[in-house]
Amino acid sequence: MVKALPITLAIMLVCLNYKSARAEEVHIEPSATASDVGTTNAAPGTVIIEGDRLQVYLNRKYKSVGSAAIHRANQDIYGDIIEYDALDEELHVVGNTRIEADDISLWGQELHLKLDDDTGEMKDTSFRIKGQALNSPDAKKSAIVSSEQGTIPEAEESLTSQNIEDGASYAPKLKKQRSASRGDAKTILFEGQGKKRLKDARYTTCAADSDDWYIKAKEIELNDYTKSVTATNVRVEFKGVPLLYSPWISFSLLNQRKSGFLSPTVGTTSGSGFEVLLPYYWNISPNLDATLAARSLSKRGVQMQGEMRYLGATYSGSDSIEYLPNDDLAQNDRYYANLKHQQSFGHGWSAGYRLEKVSDDQYFSDLSTRITTTSRVNLTQQGNIDYVGDVWRFNGLVQKFQTLDDESFLYERLPQLTLSADKDWGMVNTSLYSQWVNFDRNPNSPNTLDTVSGGILTTAVTGNRLTAYPSVSVPFARPYGYITPKFGVHHTSYRLNNESFTLDGVDGVAGNYESDSRTLPIFSLDSGLYFDRDMRVVKNHYTQTLEPRLYYAYIPNKDQDNLPVFDTAEADLNLGTLFLENQFVGNDRVNNANQLSLAVTTRIRDSKTGKQRLAATLGQRFYFTDQKVSIPGSSLRDSNNSDIIAGVTASLINYWNVDANWQYSTDRSTMVKSNIGARFNPEPGKVLNLNYSYTEDRLSQINVSGQWPLGGGWYSMGRWNYSLRENDPIEGLAGIEYDAGCWQARTVLQQVSTATADSNYAIFFQLELGGLASIGSNPMTLLKRSIPGYTSSGLMPDQYQQQSYE
Repeated sequence: MVKALPITLAIMLVCLNYKSARAEEVHIEPSATASDVGTTNAAPGTVIIEGDRLQVYLNRKYKSVGSAAIHRANQDIYGDIIEYDALDEELHVVGNTRIEADDISLWGQELHLKLDDDTGEMKDTSFRIKGQALNSPDAKKSAIVSSEQGTIPEAEESLTSQNIEDGASYAPKLKKQRSASRGDAKTILFEGQGKKRLKDARYTTCAADSDDWYIKAKEIELNDYTKSVTATNVRVEFKGVPLLYSPWISFSLLNQRKSGFLSPTVGTTSGSGFEVLLPYYWNISPNLDATLAARSLSKRGVQMQGEMRYLGATYSGSDSIEYLPNDDLAQNDRYYANLKHQQSFGHGWSAGYRLEKVSDDQYFSDLSTRITTTSRVNLTQQGNIDYVGDVWRFNGLVQKFQTLDDESFLYERLPQLTLSADKDWGMVNTSLYSQWVNFDRNPNSPNTLDTVSGGILTTAVTGNRLTAYPSVSVPFARPYGYITPKFGVHHTSYRLNNESFTLDGVDGVAGNYESDSRTLPIFSLDSGLYFDRDMRVVKNHYTQTLEPRLYYAYIPNKDQDNLPVFDTAEADLNLGTLFLENQFVGNDRVNNANQLSLAVTTRIRDSKTGKQRLAATLGQRFYFTDQKVSIPGSSLRDSNNSDIIAGVTASLINYWNVDANWQYSTDRSTMVKSNIGARFNPEPGKVLNLNYSYTEDRLSQINVSGQWPLGGGWYSMGRWNYSLRENDPIEGLAGIEYDAGCWQARTVLQQVSTATADSNYAIFFQLELGGLASIGSNPMTLLKRSIPGYTSSGLMPDQYQQQSYE
């Protein structure tokens, strides 16, 4: 304990029973002298007493009456009467008592406090936390951050992302608060530096004139040092109705990770019925955490879930698993596992693996509402090793798949080795691409494909492929344009495993394929020019550019019908592929070419801001030779020119953004492809998206989505994705959201088609209480994915809030 502080007789004479129109003050310092009194540069540990009338007793007790205040370090205490014992460092405040600290204010009628150890109590107290609200307990699971590896990203299929809600996050963003949080307690006990214990306490983020919801607790412990909260016998009341109860909770004030139960989620789907998910977060160490959860499904049983994330200086990864024993509907055990790891060995070397597996083909369609999950038909199981240097790059890959639709079987790569390099030699750029792959078939895939005349069986071919493509280019660039000639040699050779075989006494072949090789020279010439001019529209000044581009490619023809097709497909014609040498994606085919691609682009930019307002491109390819190379099942081109490709993107000053792309066949005078999208987004909370997609003989879809305020704090939300070709909806969503300032409520109904089963229906309801507690099932990721530009009402800037709650 600090000893009694000496004070000079002069101070006593001045302060004793002295009254004045101005407030008087006394500085009490560890070793004060007459010259120190009244200094504005108070030493550390100084206690300053102010008031209308100051009294001093026996050089140790001080009493301030009327507008009394005592100041120490970053703490200010006010009241009608303040009594301070300098020897025992005891403080007694009576009437209109108020404590102001860095981030919290407390007020009541009476305060007892020992300044040396910050112990005491305050009766019938109210408090206000400035500039922040207590975070959701879900915020305990924020990303692990450590060393140069940065942050572990959320798993693509995280613990709850496949279940009740569409992409639940255990680390939600903080809600933007429009007022400080507040509360009250029968008693506040001060238990040392930065520690407070509240008895019979309430807490809310609502404004002083609104008591819509409270979190009530028998006892709340606040620790300013660790910025954490621990509460017992906690219940959440909304509009006077108890909603949740917990015997004990503990969470951080600063979005720090902390072990404990996360907010439960509830919901219902047509496939699984009513469901409740209760997760527990375990903060194992600064670079390791885990989440365990139980998910009760009324139609199926209880599913156990687990997820672990880890991060080190040279590695990172996450492992998650779900297990549903004896599904009541499917009558079997069901599981899903997703294991990922990435390791850096230094000097450019790294390695990793990604393994996914489900127990059955209908797992996602039965137990998920994510369209990105339910539409998956191939799960990756792979390992990789990589090297990245200044010149050389290497990738080794072993890859297999689990196929869920019994049709879309992909070739397995066991293994694939890729080596590439780029090196500049003055003006000359050299490049090398090489790859060796061993292709195999999934043993569960259909092996016998056909029976041809003569009783000969045909099966899927397997084998290995070696590709090497060295090239040299010499770019000539100037501010007004460029020209780049390039020459390379593309070589591919095959060694097949099953060119011929015998099955049950019947001869078989792997199609018409045989082990062979192909070597082709490739020449291309890429060139472009830049023109620009100033232009004026009304009172606005713009810069318009004109950018013509010519691309010539020559590749001689070579018969490739005897070569298999492992991973190659014909590339779609678009503004990107218009300037590629090879129109095939993959190394199994190299097209013959004597062709010229022509395109012209114009851009309009704001001269003041540099923002692009408009960009339009028109392009076409012209062929000087007939097509000779194709993949099995496709027809050869019979035209001397390609379809016309056009694209427009515009950012208009009236808040409209337009993106459109077209592919038009001049030979048949018909539209082959079109994709037209428009977005109107004048401010957060107001967005309308319109999109139409068309592909001849394959696709015709409309997609409409949006969010719009209805007034009085209400917002509507919706999406409709419909196939005009099949006359069937793909995904539908309708919802409504209400913002009351310190709480938000949203209800969303979703219908989604699945790739392996019938459509699934889900309903989401969420009540979000001031960023502190979230009750129900979280549809936030679903809304952000389905409605581009969607903004939660609780995160909108103040100027766009609907002030229905004021």
